[in-house]
Amino acid sequence: MKAIQFDAAIPRYVFGLAAQKISPSVLWNGMSCTQMREVPELALPNDEWVKIKTRYGGICGTDTGTMHLHTSPYLSPWSSFPFTFGHENVGTIAEVGARAGDFKIGERVVVEPMLWCKARGFSDLCRFCARGEINLCERTREGTLAPGVGTGFCRDTGGSWSEHYLAHHAQVYRAPAHVSDENAVLVEPFTIGLHAALQFPPRENETVLIMGAGVIGLLTLAALRAVGSKANIWVVARYVFQADAARKLGATEIIDGKSDYAAEIAKRTGGEMLKPIIGKRVMNGGGVDVTYECVGTDDSIDDSLRLTRSRGRVVLVGVPGITKNVDWTPIFAKELQVDAAYNSNHAEPYNGEKRAAFDIALEMMANGLDLAWLVTHKFKLDEYAHAFELLEKRGASKVIKAVFEFK
Repeated sequence: MKAIQFDAAIPRYVFGLAAQKISPSVLWNGMSCTQMREVPELALPNDEWVKIKTRYGGICGTDTGTMHLHTSPYLSPWSSFPFTFGHENVGTIAEVGARAGDFKIGERVVVEPMLWCKARGFSDLCRFCARGEINLCERTREGTLAPGVGTGFCRDTGGSWSEHYLAHHAQVYRAPAHVSDENAVLVEPFTIGLHAALQFPPRENETVLIMGAGVIGLLTLAALRAVGSKANIWVVARYVFQADAARKLGATEIIDGKSDYAAEIAKRTGGEMLKPIIGKRVMNGGGVDVTYECVGTDDSIDDSLRLTRSRGRVVLVGVPGITKNVDWTPIFAKELQVDAAYNSNHAEPYNGEKRAAFDIALEMMANGLDLAWLVTHKFKLDEYAHAFELLEKRGASKVIKAVFEFK
């Protein structure tokens, strides 16, 4: 079968870093670390696993950041190469191991990608998995699998950028019958925003800023509204189609990301922008109460720190890399609280209980939460080059969520 894989061979990595400045296409045409290959179908690691036939494999910013070699190498020891991309997924059961529970061939499912203790064959859970905090599992290099924090980053599991991938039964969730495939493929990215909204909720009287109206920014907004937040939520959006989506999802105000939005936020919150001896302007007074940073770039992180009020909170939701242009002084000067929302887990505080984010998300979708319209572009796997080219020109192509489609 065909699969889009990432192989971190050093010569390919170095070539990609240099050559992408001339043509981004070298990053996916086989000359750098990413290429489409013919690969054999993986066998089940043991009889606690299932094989899934892919319906949709979502294209995530983490995937494209890895492909562009922007992602920090910090997590590379917790990956195994070559891995098949694709952690956002929906598909149908194609094979069931003898001890994989009561799943039936043909059932429609989504897979929680975290390869935590149970998926790795441990019955004595690490301290975090024992608390349900599987996103912080300490054994993602151990057990019955090669290293990998999750499906799509481990050579032994495959990923949804191929016709089939594998999952331990503890990772598998049935998709309710009336939840569409387009909605189901968004469960994983929606749980990212859900984790941020449940672990770090704003108060009802607070003003919230969401930096970025890409998929994660929009789904963080959707999650805040889905859990009942009545906060005043402003969204920084660069494009009209993103602004329209944010309004539909419940944004109170849209801040034009192509304008002088720092000055606009200062004006709205009673602050003023001051010019230091050198460098970017700083805000005196004012600022929003809570900022959810959903981009992960230096500029977005830097602005999030500058635009949050003294003793306010910044929640890092976007995946950062090695920062070169972030001034961390506002954390000290304004005594900011900085938190990070990493994936999701089984200990989300929801309606007085601790529950798995995937369960909550699927329940919300079964009860009417419709995010399917955010899937704007579908591609056959053979069309991967065109898909990545359109993602490079998001403003013109108006891509919100792109997926690979399989029959």
